[in-house]
Amino acid sequence: MVRLLKKAKVKKNNLSQLYQLKLAWSNFLERKWRNLLIALATSIGFVGILISFGLGNAIIKMIDEETGNGQLPAQIQVMINSEVNPGGVINQEDKAFIEKIVGIDKIKYLELPFSTMATQLKLADKGELDLSTTLPNYAQIVSLYQDSGISVSSNTKEQVLAGALYQDAKEEGLTIPETLLNDFNKANKTQLTAKEVIGQEVSLTLIENTSQGSKSSQIQTKIIRVLKDEMADSNSYMSRTQLSQVLSSNGFSKTTPYMIFELKDPAQTNRVIDKLKTYKKYTVLSQQQILGVIVNFIKVIQGLLVVLSSQALLVSMVMIGVIIYINIMQRSKEIGVMKAVGYLNQNIKRIFIYESLLITGISLMLAFLVSLGIGSLANLLVKRFYPEIEQVFLLDAKSVLIMCLLALVMGVLSAYFPTRKISQLDPVGSLRYE
Repeated sequence: MVRLLKKAKVKKNNLSQLYQLKLAWSNFLERKWRNLLIALATSIGFVGILISFGLGNAIIKMIDEETGNGQLPAQIQVMINSEVNPGGVINQEDKAFIEKIVGIDKIKYLELPFSTMATQLKLADKGELDLSTTLPNYAQIVSLYQDSGISVSSNTKEQVLAGALYQDAKEEGLTIPETLLNDFNKANKTQLTAKEVIGQEVSLTLIENTSQGSKSSQIQTKIIRVLKDEMADSNSYMSRTQLSQVLSSNGFSKTTPYMIFELKDPAQTNRVIDKLKTYKKYTVLSQQQILGVIVNFIKVIQGLLVVLSSQALLVSMVMIGVIIYINIMQRSKEIGVMKAVGYLNQNIKRIFIYESLLITGISLMLAFLVSLGIGSLANLLVKRFYPEIEQVFLLDAKSVLIMCLLALVMGVLSAYFPTRKISQLDPVGSLRYE
């Protein structure tokens, strides 16, 4: 440091920025192994934050891609509030009330799906599947919308594995999810594919529980469509016309658990939801709201992980501050010389601030390398075992910028309090310091 001071160019008692950086680098190199160990320890906190950002970014991006960047249909689902009326169903009075509150002229479409429950399925001479004990989601047969133009899995090319798209509201046949087919194959030790079951005759045992007891009936139909069921939570479906005939011919009740509608102006969706929620009788949901809750939840978890990782950075800041303070005390005589020849306190302080920034800068670079390595490995492993998931780790420009700013602030704050000692040092006393 003294050797560099002799070569320093002084103008009006002001040390140039270049020489401030050179002196800081010289100080860093004199204790390079100690400083590198501090940088390595600091990088642990940075790695935790980077991984939190990477995981959150990847999940949110995956959700955006699956939902067309959040552009979901502005559908609103209304159910009877179970706390007010357990087991309540939607009736025509509820339909008329909702139309009045929302305004029938503002509604693009309104549908009232209904359903029944199947307890057994027989597929021609291939075998049978008992649904009575587990009652999986696909045991519930739900009516398709009367308006076949409304986007549902049954008329979406990406979701239909086999069979024609749902376009005829009066079609006859059963739409099943892939999970049902897989469970049937396991139960009967068969290997039927989605295409092979299209057109196959199927016998269903339907059941309805009433206050007078249970009643059941058997119906015959055919499989006309198989849907993807990645989450294993899909129902089975029939056209509204056919399912209505099945229920009425067997003396079953036509219960409507919910109604679903969409507004002509999607921008009014949240306002209408808030308005309907003032009526305690109803529970109101929308796909956009649910998506918003999921994304916000991910961001909260991401924030909590960042906070937990930040604790390591606070410890690192204290360590860097202690190191800078020790450096200042060890260089008291050199600081005294600099003060004696007229260097400003702020110039001397910057030397140690730059040294602190060097430590945090190196630690950030190490953290980037480690995080990218872990993230890349995670992406490869997930892609191998779950090909439908593109990536689980993604660092975007915003995350990188935040980390750079965090390292900058951390470096400055770490050196701020120790460098205040420089202003208190007396040049004469510092020259005698041993």
